[in-house]
Parts: sequence; structure tokens; C-alpha cells
Amino acid sequence: MCGIIGYSGPKNPLPILINGLSRLEYRGYDSSGIAILDGANLIVEKKEGKLQVLKDHLEGKHFNGNIGVGHTRWATHGVPSDLNAHPHTDNKKEFAIIHNGIIENYSELKDELVNKGFNFTSETDTEVVAVELSSKWTGNLLQTVTNVAKNLKGTFALVVTTTKEPNKIVAGRMMSPLVLGVGDEEVFLASDSAAILEHTNKMVFLENGDFVEIIDGTYKIFDINLNEIKREVQDIDWEISEAEKSGYEHFMYKEIIEQPEMIEKTLSGRLVENSIGIPIQLNEVRNFEKIWIVACGTAYHAGLFGKDLFEKVLGVPVSVELASEFRYREPIVGNKDLGIVISQSGETMDTIAATELLKENGAHVLALVNVVGSSLARMSDSVMYLHVGPEIGVASTKAYLGMLVAQLVLAKHWDIENKLNITFEEIKNIPKLVKESLECETEIINIAKGISKKNDIYFIGRGLDYALAAEGALKLKEISYLHAEALAAGELKHGTLALIEEGTPVIVTASQSHLLDKTTSNVQEVKARGAFVIAVGDDNSKKMEKISDQFISLPNAHSLLSTIISIIPLQLIAYHVAKLNGESIDQPRNLAKSVTVE
Repeated sequence: MCGIIGYSGPKNPLPILINGLSRLEYRGYDSSGIAILDGANLIVEKKEGKLQVLKDHLEGKHFNGNIGVGHTRWATHGVPSDLNAHPHTDNKKEFAIIHNGIIENYSELKDELVNKGFNFTSETDTEVVAVELSSKWTGNLLQTVTNVAKNLKGTFALVVTTTKEPNKIVAGRMMSPLVLGVGDEEVFLASDSAAILEHTNKMVFLENGDFVEIIDGTYKIFDINLNEIKREVQDIDWEISEAEKSGYEHFMYKEIIEQPEMIEKTLSGRLVENSIGIPIQLNEVRNFEKIWIVACGTAYHAGLFGKDLFEKVLGVPVSVELASEFRYREPIVGNKDLGIVISQSGETMDTIAATELLKENGAHVLALVNVVGSSLARMSDSVMYLHVGPEIGVASTKAYLGMLVAQLVLAKHWDIENKLNITFEEIKNIPKLVKESLECETEIINIAKGISKKNDIYFIGRGLDYALAAEGALKLKEISYLHAEALAAGELKHGTLALIEEGTPVIVTASQSHLLDKTTSNVQEVKARGAFVIAVGDDNSKKMEKISDQFISLPNAHSLLSTIISIIPLQLIAYHVAKLNGESIDQPRNLAKSVTVE
């Protein structure tokens, strides 16, 4: 994996490919490359390192032709290098291929090809597919690609061109995302609609098993047996400006700052009784006997927040599961269960597999996703979009906040007995509270200076604050590479207290006023061992303010809303620590935005 761009039409493809790859940089990558087809002339250029290395290499070069493909690679098979970068070609340099995903049986295919006399120059599974295409050529690119795909095991999005049919691109997907952009006598391909949004907002989201044949700016879609099929062309309402920095130094910072505006969109039309923006109404949800919340990473932390809400208002057990674990055990799922799957991209491989498991066992699946037309959105029974716009920074911020708010809105609509003791009017106030919370940034910058050189940082909280602690620690470690650990405050004495020493930073959130006394006692424990305590709270947390070394004051709000806005200072701490340390904030090492492989 990681990023795909393709073009067929009347224009010079090179700037389109380079600009598209630039918009895909956020996904994380270690090399990049392009292939342009000019009749019988196949030009392939690729370089290890950041996209700027490729740009510098291409400077002053001019290519003819109107077909091209490009790729940013995040290494899975073989180290980052020029040779392992995409596109890959066959032995005769007649086929060029870019690929996201993993071909699990590539080793067996490679052995067969070596025995037939074919050679390989890279360590990748992708080159094996390129050589296999050459060896199985039928005289028709679409037919050849589908024939080869039938023998591939694993996940893939494949994009192929050949000098044998120089006006054609063939692409196909199996579990790995691929979208068509439809323009005026031109067609674009991408792994993410953000890469082609500057050219068109008309998108076709390919399904698993779809193969598209693109000829001179037109397209047809087929299944793997070459039966032609139709897919809906969707209008995407994201603005190109939402996928740009707009003068900010980093996408992550921009996405933190724009959260008040984005959460307005999450709430829009959903704060009235029986809103059509609520995908499952109370009369339906009452029929479920158990809820499974399944997600990964940040989305999993958001699910911990939802568990507390849904158990309280529905009186049914809720289990929050890591998708990567859930799919490999035998959970007792039935047709009276509701599965809530959460993902920003809607393309997270483990969450997709877990969704399939839920559906196979009869559960109704509700997806909370941000990307319209994503795999999870299409395969689920119900969908609730976050509407926070494209999130480019690898470390999720506004999408996480959207996940919290979306679950609160769901729970409120299902809360017929008002067990949450919160009104729609109070929920409507979230954007204003978020905006006010951002005013703590100057104070955060000073705090960041004090902890940026520390080796170990601990986040603690009780109840919903523990879910916050987990997300705060994840944000910090993702982009600053410091060791950050989160734990339920009451668990300190069961091991972690042994690691607290003079000056160790401990960050605590105190949004749960009914647990304040208990949390305060835990803070006293770390203070007695010399910890430097940074507390986050409001006027209801004065007890915590008195014993902490630094106290970040947030606006007063309902405890649930206080929990939601408490993530703002934690996001800012992570950002400013990473910035002080000079780290690559939008593209942290070893991480990718959409995790489409296991």
C-alpha cells in the first residue's frame, strides 16, 4: 500500500499524477513513482524517499501521452528502495502495475515463474503480478488482468497499463479501496477521493470484485467474469479547500482548529425528535439484546465512550472490541444483536473483516464513518456519516471528536427516560464549548515545553476519563514518538506506580464529577512519588486544581460534554510537543492513514 492515482484523458498526465500524489502524502509512504504511456513507449520513474525526491528527479523532463499512473508506497514486502518502489514492470517492460494490498500467495507464483525462466529485480509481491500478467497475456488487457486476479490470494487494488494496448488502463479491487473520478472526456483513478477532488466531485466507488476498463477517457465496469455492471455516480460535497492546509503549518493543527465548525456539520439536522439523520430509531433499537462496538485505534477509544452511554439508556450489555482481535475468535453473535462499527476512512481492513463476521451471524450493522461511499458504509445495514470533512493528518483529531458526538446524539435519541439528563439544546452547544476550549493553547505551549524532553508520560482517568486518557496517550506517541501510557487511575497501585519518580509527567482529566474524590486520591498517590501533575477540568474540579502542578481550565458544562471537550487540550499537547521536537507531524513514521492491510 499506500496511495494510487491514475489518469486517462486529453491532458498531460504528469502534473495530474504529481498533484494527486501530493494529496496522498498524508497516508504515509516511503517511496513514490509514476508511469506514463506514450504509444509503444512506457516511461517509468520512481524514487525512494519523500515525493520531493521524485519531483526533483523529474524536473525539466517532458513526457507525451495521455495515460499515466502514480503511486506512493508504504513498505510491506521489501525495504524502501528505488527498486522496490512502484510502478513495477515485467521482464520486457511492456506492462506497468501499481498495487495496494498484499498478495499472500506471491511466493508460490514467483517460484513457478522463476522455474519458467522469468527474472525479478525487486523483493515485492507486486512485481510478481506484473510478470504473471506478461506470462498470461491473452491479447486483451481486461481479460488478462481478470484471469490473473482469479489466482491471487489476499487483498488488492490493482492498476495496470501496457504498451500492447496503449490507450487503455485496467484496474480492479478486492478489499482495498479504489474510486473513479468522472470528468469531461476524462477519467481519474485514486485510492482516496481527496486525491482527485480538484478535478471532479463526481465519484464512482468500486465494490469488491469490480474491474474497470478505461479507454480514452471513458470507462466500463465489469465483474471478474467480465459481466458488465453499473455503479452509481455520486456527488461528493467536500470542498477542495477542506483537503488543503489553508495557510496552517500542518494539517493536524488545521483539523484541531476547525473542530467547532466541523462538529456543527455532525449535529446538523440531528437535534430534533425522529430526525431522518438518525439511522436507527428507538422502536428498532429496543429489539436488540446486545450491542457490539467494533473498531481500531482512535475509533476503539471513541467506542469506549459509547459503551457507557448505550448501556445506560438501553439497559443492554455493550461490548467494545478491537477489530483485529474480534475477527479471530468466536464471539457469540446472534440476530438480536446490534453491531456498531466505527472508522474514519471506512476502509480499515480489520474492521471490514469484523463487519463481515457480524453480518454472517445475523447482527444488524450500523457504521459510523466519515468517508462517503467507503467500503464500511456500503456493506453495513445502516450508516451514520460524521460529516467532518476530509481528515488528512494521520493522527485523527476532528474525526475522533465526531465519533464522540455522533454516539452522544444516537444515545440521546434512544434515551426515552432521560437517563443521561441532557437536552438537545445542551448538545447543540458543543461547537461553542469546543471553540472556548481551544483558548487554552497558549497555556498548552508552555506545558509542552516542560514535557517535550521527558522519556515517559502517563495519562490517567476514571470512567469516561479513562477513554480520554487512552486517546490522549495515543495522540502523543503517534506524532512525538515519546513513550506515553494510559491507564484507569485506580489501576496505578497494581504495577504502574512503581514507575513514577521525581518529575514524571502525569496528565489527568477530571470531567466525571461523581468520581472526582476517587481520582483525587489517585493523584495524591503519584504526587507522593514526585510526579509532575497536569490536570484538565472545570470549576467542578477545584479539588483537583489545588493539588496539581498545572491546571488547564475548561468551560463549565454537563459532565458528558465536559468529557468531550477535554480531548482538546490533549490534542494540543500532542501537537505542540511534536512540533517542539521537530517531528513529522502529518506523516509520522511507520504509520498510514488508512490501514488496509493486516
